[in-house]
Amino acid sequence: MNAALDTIVTGLRQSLPGQEARVPIPQLQTSPHYDVPCLSLVDYLTRPDKNGIIAEFKRASPSRGAYRLDADLSETTRGYMQSGCSGLSILTEPDHFQGSLEDLRLARRLHLCPILRKDFMLEPYQVHEARAAGADVILLIAALLDKSKVAELVGLAHDLGMEVLLECHGVEDLDLWTPGIDMVGVNSRNLSTLDMDAHRFERMVSDLPKDSVWVAESGMQGAPDIAAARALGYSGFLIGDAFLRNSLPHQECARIVRELTDVKGE
Repeated sequence: MNAALDTIVTGLRQSLPGQEARVPIPQLQTSPHYDVPCLSLVDYLTRPDKNGIIAEFKRASPSRGAYRLDADLSETTRGYMQSGCSGLSILTEPDHFQGSLEDLRLARRLHLCPILRKDFMLEPYQVHEARAAGADVILLIAALLDKSKVAELVGLAHDLGMEVLLECHGVEDLDLWTPGIDMVGVNSRNLSTLDMDAHRFERMVSDLPKDSVWVAESGMQGAPDIAAARALGYSGFLIGDAFLRNSLPHQECARIVRELTDVKGE
């Protein structure tokens, strides 16, 4: 694992007990979002009036550093959804991605669409946090977990009405697959080097569970990449960097969506 990611995970494991002591689960359960029915990202990824894009908002990343954004979360995410995106991915990790649960809460107040909490989910407490902040979906990174922990977190998420996206970086990660997981994501980024492997989406197709919705993550720079992944059988396309490298990410999203329409011949 990359040193930056190792630092994130180590710090998170150290901070979680204190966070749970400050805001215990019974307090999270009083959130107005906690009992509101979740929206299905699976459904939105397959709706004909949507484009399958899960559009991401973050302010920085270990591989890119800080993004020079001229738009705030409200303007950016509104633009994303006006372009026909299927859902939002909100980074909540504070130190390396400059995110927060408040970003997720704001996105929830603004939008009636599926929202993914994008973070390093390690313990059940974080699932309750996500639900209380208004998330409909959680991301589980297979490389950070074992099979029993995946099953535990999936079971809790489903009990709370949420969906789960299991992120895989290689075929070996599919050993953690548990029947009933809603979506499987293939991330083209190498966790150790942070390099991209553009052919990973295609290489993993024959091993992906056929009864799950497939999501292509990272490395897609434009409409041709999205169209190629769709032709392989992917229904979802989690995209952040391609939008966020532009100082007005929602405008870049709109441009790529227009190109995608041209590629599809519509």
